[in-house]
Amino acid sequence: MKIAVLICSLVFDSQKAFMKGIERRVRDWGDVCSVFCCHVNVSGNDSYVRGEYSVFELPDLSSFDGIVFVRNTFQDPSFNETMVKRIADSGVPCVCVDSYSPEFVNILSNEAGIVEEVTRHLMTVHGCKKFFFLGGMLESRDTQERYKGFKKVIDENGLFFNETWRYNGNYEYASGVDAAQYFLNLGDGLPDAVVCSNDEMAIGLITELKRRGIKVPKDIRVTGVDFDSVSRIYSPRLTTCKRQQYQKAVNAINVLHEYSDHTKGESITLPIVLFRGESCGCKPDDDSKIDANTTNILAIDRYAQSELTQTVKRMTADLIGKREYYALLDSLKEYGCKLHADELYLCMNVRPDYLIDYSDYAKALTMIDRDNQEDYSDELISVVSVVNGKVPEGADDREYFEKKDLLPPLAKGGKPGGTYYFFPIHYMNRNFGYAVLGTSGELIRNDFFPNWCTLASNALENSRKRNVMEQMIAALDRMWIYDTLTGIYNRAGFFKMSEPIIIEAVKEKTPVCVVFMDVDGLKEVNDVYGHDEGDALIKEVSTILKENKRHGEIVMRYGGDEFVLLAAGYSDEEASACVDRIEAAMHRFNESGTKKYAIEASIGYCITTLDTPDALNALIEDADHEMYKKKYVKKAMKNKTVR
Repeated sequence: MKIAVLICSLVFDSQKAFMKGIERRVRDWGDVCSVFCCHVNVSGNDSYVRGEYSVFELPDLSSFDGIVFVRNTFQDPSFNETMVKRIADSGVPCVCVDSYSPEFVNILSNEAGIVEEVTRHLMTVHGCKKFFFLGGMLESRDTQERYKGFKKVIDENGLFFNETWRYNGNYEYASGVDAAQYFLNLGDGLPDAVVCSNDEMAIGLITELKRRGIKVPKDIRVTGVDFDSVSRIYSPRLTTCKRQQYQKAVNAINVLHEYSDHTKGESITLPIVLFRGESCGCKPDDDSKIDANTTNILAIDRYAQSELTQTVKRMTADLIGKREYYALLDSLKEYGCKLHADELYLCMNVRPDYLIDYSDYAKALTMIDRDNQEDYSDELISVVSVVNGKVPEGADDREYFEKKDLLPPLAKGGKPGGTYYFFPIHYMNRNFGYAVLGTSGELIRNDFFPNWCTLASNALENSRKRNVMEQMIAALDRMWIYDTLTGIYNRAGFFKMSEPIIIEAVKEKTPVCVVFMDVDGLKEVNDVYGHDEGDALIKEVSTILKENKRHGEIVMRYGGDEFVLLAAGYSDEEASACVDRIEAAMHRFNESGTKKYAIEASIGYCITTLDTPDALNALIEDADHEMYKKKYVKKAMKNKTVR
């Protein structure tokens, strides 16, 4: 069976335990599972969140045989509803976890009952009457249900509860620290107990209370929800509730395989299990001893985190130093191997403007920070491939493939029993592509792979911006020396580029020739045909001048309709031949009938040896005078012909 799992965050232990259950049951059934997930938990910059959410636009959900939708991890209400509609429209069997949806089969915990039981325990066993409540985000269904269970016990027993005694965080440790500060600053005295919506916030709360000299459970009793790994080793041992996330995942895969036995809107509710710990004043249910397995896990985790920290430091430093795009990819490949992953792929959008030519400065300004790159291209390219911790020998790791395939050709559609994690690679809402981690879930749970993705995303953006800025600077340099309309030198460029030629000519007493050309009738073309045609005429003249150079001459647009050609070592015959070539080219253009108007110009030249480089300006003026003589003669002949 081909299964998609949609889960918005893998931050908390409960989510990681759920994915362990998915991996195990997928392996048992021999399925191929694609997990689409991101780094977003509950908050963040809007552009960053949009970039993270892009990964959920990647799959064609109708191509799967079954979907597991962990709905309560999608905290944005609008996006949550969007996902529900997409899944329903796909027509694929779906199991919705931890949040009820009438369109799907649901696997739930009794969230209200969880907190109801722990609150009742605090009241009946420990005699608590004054309660504070620490919840998650207000828009979260879990928070709403858990508060409902808490309030039910309070109201049923006629206990007083002031709404200011409720604090809503975001399920993270720091929220617990903030809640402790908030409660103590209320000035309402200490409560008998604080009921927390998860273990992580409860531990943050207890830690801050201890820092302020308040003892748990002697001064305040504290409870959590989740039974996460830290709660089992924290002192005091936390009183909490087991939500059976691992078992929910196992059940979800089983339901997909037996979907015909279930009905839409059906709910499968797993029982809650209260774990009594020291934080409420009880003797721990498991006699509080840390077994050898837990001790080993702690030791391994400590070393793993230390290794992660060092690897992240080295990777950050190495990637910052990579200026060239393909050198950057080589570094990502190197650090991908250090993850020792079974399979790892970096798949990039095939987008013509990713490394765009920014020599057009105006275009560069519009491209550098544009916001319309949130989608995935229909074709992608695998630029990093790691299999069994190594780059496969002889394999082409830059393989093109279609978006609908999700995995590059090297992956061969995925291994039976394998779980593949898809993470977005982006900077804010600029979408570069995605990374895939195959059958190496531990790298998700210890944050190795998410950190690799974040560093890769930032490095790609830094490379892009550096490339853009370098090309923009080059474009600005070009603007300083080149005429923007014709692409030939402007005055600044002409004098800069002619300087070594003139210095050498002065030194060697070599004659210098300046040909001065003035386009006739430009005003009439502008008046009759418009300025676009006038610009086209000027560009055609510049093309004629460039194409008729023979000996490294320098061409300049001197003014609106004036051009200068400079050459060292010209004889009078060569200068005359140059003028003839230019006039012949104009004649051929006119004979072609390409335009309704003709290109005509007056051309004069002057040749002399220069005593100093500064004498070039005087030579240009002399050539200008010669041009005007020709223009005067041409005008006189024209008037004579008219008469």
